[in-house]
Amino acid sequence: MDAYQLAAKVNQGNGKATQRLGSMARHYRATSPFSPLNGEPLQQLTASFITDYGYMRAARFGLATRIGIFDAAGFEVGDILVSAEGTFYVAALPLLQPILCVRSERLVSISRTCQAGSGAGLKEYGGTTVANETLIMSGWPASIILSRGGEHSPLKLPGEVRSAWHNILMPAYRELPVHTGDFVTDDTGHRYVISGTELTAMGWRFTALQVTV
Repeated sequence: MDAYQLAAKVNQGNGKATQRLGSMARHYRATSPFSPLNGEPLQQLTASFITDYGYMRAARFGLATRIGIFDAAGFEVGDILVSAEGTFYVAALPLLQPILCVRSERLVSISRTCQAGSGAGLKEYGGTTVANETLIMSGWPASIILSRGGEHSPLKLPGEVRSAWHNILMPAYRELPVHTGDFVTDDTGHRYVISGTELTAMGWRFTALQVTV
C-alpha cells in the first residue's frame, strides 16, 4: 500500500468518525473573486474542527487554526466549509498529516484605490475616497485577529485613541494579487488598510491597520 492508498483509507475513516462526532457542513469552491458562498455547494458532508485529536483541549483565545476532521477526497486548498461550528477554509492538505483549517468569523471585501488620470488644470481632490475605489474581491471568509496597539494620528488631538493593528488570514484566489495600500472592509463595517502582505501555499496573511475612513 503506497501513501496515496493510505491517505484514501484515512479520508474514509475520518468521514466515518465525523458521522458520530461532527456536524453537517456545506462545501464551497470559489469560481470568481466575488461572493464564493452564494453559489450552490459542491457537496454536504459531516465535519469536525478541533485543536487536538483527543477532543480534550478547547480553542485558545486568538487562535484561528483548527485541525479539520472530514473526508477530504476531492478537496483543494482554499475550499470553504460552512457548518454549525462556524465557517472554515482549508489552508493545507498534507497527504498523511492533519488537515489545517482556519476559522473565519468575518466576511470581507477588498478594494483598491484608482487614482484619477493626470492632466492640466485644476482638479478635484484625488486622494483616497470610497468613490474612487474598485472592488477586487467580495464576500470572502477571513480571520481578523487583534495584533497590538496601533498608531496615533500625527495631529495628536485630545481624546484620540490609537488605531489598532490586526492580522488577517484568508484564502487566495488563483493569481489575483492583493497589494499594500488595498482596503479590507468586513461585514460589520470595520475597515482596514493593508500595510503588509504575504502569499503562501496556505493563502494570504496580511498586516492591516484599522481606519475610520
